[in-house]
Amino acid sequence: MKKRIKKVLVSLGMASVLLVGGVTTASVAPKQTEAAGFEVFKYKSGYFTNYVDSKNYYEKWSSTSKIALLNGSIKSSSSASGTYKVYIQIKKNNKGSWKTIKTINAKKNGTTKFESPKFSDNDGYRFHLVNQGTKKKITYDLSWAPWGYK
Repeated sequence: MKKRIKKVLVSLGMASVLLVGGVTTASVAPKQTEAAGFEVFKYKSGYFTNYVDSKNYYEKWSSTSKIALLNGSIKSSSSASGTYKVYIQIKKNNKGSWKTIKTINAKKNGTTKFESPKFSDNDGYRFHLVNQGTKKKITYDLSWAPWGYK
């Protein structure tokens, strides 16, 4: 009788461990990471042949005065070889024209890492991707983490 109770308890323990593990795994979204109520990583993906602009991103954190884009990564694939340009551009106080603060030579096939210089948290930013070589389609996955500094 004791052996049977012990088997049941062990089975219940294993089932609860599997259940908790399955629930925590299912609750993590594959396209975003969150911590303390804000999104840590941002993602943009798509394709282009000549050039493409991302949307205007705007980060406003009350306790910061500067922002940088950290742990950036561009994973690209294309039937062409070589590189293309990725410009990180800001718009001062979200007004006026775009100013390039960083130029990245991204591989058409492979992954390129990047980080940006610091800029004001009042500035909007975007990514401007330009294919200067053969105008063959480039598929890209772009990810980065905006980080605030005092």
